Amino acid sequence: MKKYSILFMGLFAMALTLSCTTDYSLLDEDLTDDVSNSPDASDSDGTTDESSGNPADDPTSNGETSNGSSWTNPYAGFITYEVDVKPIMNQLCVACHNANLKEDGVDLSSYYLTKVQFDDILKSMQEEEGEDDIMPPSGRVDDTIIETLILWKADGLLEGEAPPEDPDSGISDGNYTYTEDIAAIINDYCIVCHGASSPDAGYDISTYQKTVDQINIFIERIDLQTGQAGVMPPAGRMDEEIIQKIKDWVDQGMPE
Repeated sequence: MKKYSILFMGLFAMALTLSCTTDYSLLDEDLTDDVSNSPDASDSDGTTDESSGNPADDPTSNGETSNGSSWTNPYAGFITYEVDVKPIMNQLCVACHNANLKEDGVDLSSYYLTKVQFDDILKSMQEEEGEDDIMPPSGRVDDTIIETLILWKADGLLEGEAPPEDPDSGISDGNYTYTEDIAAIINDYCIVCHGASSPDAGYDISTYQKTVDQINIFIERIDLQTGQAGVMPPAGRMDEEIIQKIKDWVDQGMPE
């Protein structure tokens, strides 16, 4: 009987040993899985090893996506100089207030110069019609422009980042002519006031040659904002596509 008891105890000890070994083996595997899937298993630069099957984030640079096809504004939701204010300055102010002319000693051709003179700019734009200091001299700008400038100050007069050049801007791929393209625009928007008989302010653009001879004032007037004195047509600024087509035609040498 004693012999069988010893044999039984030996078998029990062997089974217990095998059981403990198997449990610890499984536990080791679980720990290995946990460690390999933890954030600490990343490389020293914070990226996940490519072999893990979880590629690390690849943040874009210079506001471009990974394929470079688009631009994400890092200041989205804010009014900035580069995106919102610079176009206003270029259109309404810089022609007279640049590094060369400096009319009245004012240069607004850069972010810094615009920023340090902002209060004077806004005050001049908010002058009443007929006041000597109103800016631009052609008349009070549309309220949306003033609102944009006020919001720029509220956002901290940020410079922001310039968007990449639009490949569709500037000279278009189309070749425009006066006969096929520009004459129709003039007939639709201008000729009722600036035709051959009794043209307003003596400004007659009823023919190709008369349009070409007076193209500078023509461009100046269509570039004004809705509500500004002298904007052409008086009802308000034309669609940007139409204005761009006219500018493209001028850039192409104004073919007839």
